[in-house]
Amino acid sequence: MRGAAIPAQASRPGLILQVSLGEFHRQIALPRAVAAAVLFIVPALALTCLAAGSYLMFRDDMLASLMRRQASNQFAYEDRIAALRSQIDSIASRQLLNQDSFEGKMAELTVRQAKLESRSALLAALAARIDPQDLSAARRPGTAAPAQPPAAASQAAPAPAAARENFKPAPEGFDLRRAHPLEPAGEDVSENVDPALPNQRLRTFSARFDRIEQRQIAALNGLKAPAAAKAERLREAFAEAGLPVERMVRQAAARPDKDGVTNVAMGGPFVPATSPERGGEFERAYASLNTSIVTMDGLRRALPFAPLRQPLPGPLDVTSTFGYRTDPFLGKPALHSGMDFRGDYGDPVRATAAGRVIAAGPAGGYGNMVEVDHGAGLTTRYGHLSRILVEDGQWVQAGATLGAIGSTGRSTGPHLHYEVRVDGAPVDPSRYIKAGRLLNAGL
Repeated sequence: MRGAAIPAQASRPGLILQVSLGEFHRQIALPRAVAAAVLFIVPALALTCLAAGSYLMFRDDMLASLMRRQASNQFAYEDRIAALRSQIDSIASRQLLNQDSFEGKMAELTVRQAKLESRSALLAALAARIDPQDLSAARRPGTAAPAQPPAAASQAAPAPAAARENFKPAPEGFDLRRAHPLEPAGEDVSENVDPALPNQRLRTFSARFDRIEQRQIAALNGLKAPAAAKAERLREAFAEAGLPVERMVRQAAARPDKDGVTNVAMGGPFVPATSPERGGEFERAYASLNTSIVTMDGLRRALPFAPLRQPLPGPLDVTSTFGYRTDPFLGKPALHSGMDFRGDYGDPVRATAAGRVIAAGPAGGYGNMVEVDHGAGLTTRYGHLSRILVEDGQWVQAGATLGAIGSTGRSTGPHLHYEVRVDGAPVDPSRYIKAGRLLNAGL
């Protein structure tokens, strides 16, 4: 019997549950597989129930936390997007401003280039009105030569012969507008290059234009010295002779020539010039030079009508001066209204200035006389002529032969009686002859 109980113990269950309740006792035997399943499934169910309960209890808080985090991330992203959009707008605006600024600077440089080109033309026109001899005479040893005026300041390589025929001189650096098809292309200023390059190019143009402007100002100053010196020499000669300078200048400007053509044939629309006080250094230098050239031109135009030349060629042999003297016929004091120059019978008598003959023929004590009206109240008389080679109303140039030396009228021998009159009153001709000599020495 004991031997039969051993197998029963070998098949005992894997898990025995004993339930006691008062006098109630009961044992439940579970197989090993069921016991293992109970040990694993029951805790799993407990954990599942615990998790489900926790989820049900804290679901709202978790959802609220997730929604807050999501909203926070969304706001952060939106703020970032707004900041990036603002940065993009700022960059775009800056690019537009830079573009407008670049275009504005280009427009300013183009206007400045056109101004420099017009100044170059003005310099060329002013230089053409100055005698090259005056420019060379103004140079002194040890001093620099005056700056070259017009194409002023150009150091560019010479164009080919075929292209040079119609080439208009322009100062160095006028690259904004291509003046010639043979010129090489400029730097690339497209959007594909470094944005700093166009600005650098603008600065290069601006600096180059500054140099050109300084050269033009130097050219103006170089032209001013000879023009002012020539105008001063002419004015001194006129003043030495006692000539009415302003009156003669106005008369010469309005006087018609021998063909009846006036020198004041001009016109055009009125375009006010920039006042020198309101302009820059170039405008002030140009105004000063233009004043000197206008004065010089006016005196030059008046010079042919000023009796500053000798009425006879060669050295003058004065036999009687201007003023009071003893009359050679009566032996009494008398006013001699001119000067007498001894000469050989038949020597040519020349006009001392341009003008129109207003008298040509016998004139009492003058004998055969020629009177020439030079304008501005100036007249000259040539008396005691043996022959008269001009006629009344004829226009004569300075140096033209009017007649020949003789001894007609109240004369003691062959000589020329020469008078200069201002508004009909006789003046001393020696002043005019002396002024002419000073002028010739200065010129």
